[in-house]
Amino acid sequence: MDYYFHPSPRPSSLELLNDEQLLDIYELAVEAEASPDFVEIIKSILAERQLLTSENR
Repeated sequence: MDYYFHPSPRPSSLELLNDEQLLDIYELAVEAEASPDFVEIIKSILAERQLLTSENR
């Protein structure tokens, strides 16, 4: 799927999570080999929050 994630005016469920919860979901999604699109959405939110490190990219 080729698309860019645009946050809606209302926050998504992922955007409502605190930083720790979002990082946990990211790690679980990567471990479970979740859809690359889903992982990219999480990464975009992490990037907005400046939480991406070289370790979790």
